[in-house]
Amino acid sequence: MLTPGMVPVLPKLLEQGTPEQRADRDYVLKALKLRGPELRHAAVDLRKDKEVVLQAVKQDWISLDYVPEELLKDRDVIMAGLQQDWEAITYASKELLHEEEVVVAALSASIMALQSIPEEMWQGSSARSAMLDSLRRNPEPLRHCPKAIHADRQVMLEALRLRPKFLEFLAPELVADRDFILAAVKGNWEILEFLPAHFTNDREVIVAGVSQSNSALRLASEELRGDRELVLSCVQKGFGALRYAAPKLLSDREIVAAAVQQDVHCLRQADKSLQDDKELILSAVRANGSALQYASQRLRNDQEVVLEAVGQSRHALDFASEALRGERQVVLKAVRENKGAMAYASKDLRSDVEVLRAARGAEAQENKRWISSRWWGQ
Repeated sequence: MLTPGMVPVLPKLLEQGTPEQRADRDYVLKALKLRGPELRHAAVDLRKDKEVVLQAVKQDWISLDYVPEELLKDRDVIMAGLQQDWEAITYASKELLHEEEVVVAALSASIMALQSIPEEMWQGSSARSAMLDSLRRNPEPLRHCPKAIHADRQVMLEALRLRPKFLEFLAPELVADRDFILAAVKGNWEILEFLPAHFTNDREVIVAGVSQSNSALRLASEELRGDRELVLSCVQKGFGALRYAAPKLLSDREIVAAAVQQDVHCLRQADKSLQDDKELILSAVRANGSALQYASQRLRNDQEVVLEAVGQSRHALDFASEALRGERQVVLKAVRENKGAMAYASKDLRSDVEVLRAARGAEAQENKRWISSRWWGQ
């Protein structure tokens, strides 16, 4: 009796059978239905019987090991094996290797079948369609395929789209083909990581990459990372591109402003001259008061800037100059927004009557909003 997880052991009806049983056609057919490779123990005459052979191969394609040569020329026998595994093509006769139906069946199973299929049979539309479908299902076997396929533009474009690292298998003539490389980058920008250095200084190639992802800019040459027009277009699409810009562009107001409009924390990367740009900092703190932390010391001591910041976020008071954290007007505005701002005020103002009153008022408003939200949320 089998316990869960146990694999049943099939009887070896022919290996352990009598000579009479091995020569009994009905008995052999029943035995092969259970264990195809037992074909090797069947009587010689029965191993030449197509129906017997098909029964064995349909049960297990490895039974082809025991099929006589004349039946390896039979399309039905090889096709039965190909329904299970591409390696069945390795048993096919030369004649069958030139039949489109057989070739398509093999390539539909795996692109690895190219190892056995003559090159002249790769070019048929059905064969190429099967080849590309197999590649899309599982591109990894391409590394083991004949080198000739690594020079096939269509196949390698699809392979690089799926696996950019396959550039290492690309035929030298395609690596040197700019049009091919440009098309490959358009298919998948990540191929930039594996390209020869001169392509990373090719503006059209890099533009093809950044049109898909700003991250492609990090793979560009230093010269192109300093290309103002290119970097600006990237930053306008996504602020993260600023981190890949050449240092000289971090003082470009238009570029930095485009990034800051999306995320004020981009000010961290900005040149000191822009961290001291009052107009730029004001626009940033109005969006997010914590942007004050990236402002110059001069602007952290600018009452207009700090008032805008604390009006937006209580945390901004922590980044104000020591002098302004002791300025009643500034602290009052921050505390009225949120009593938590008291933690950043100067020691003297934490005990100031007016400031304490403002904090209590802020707390009352906060409690009122909380109760209201709970009430309407029921």
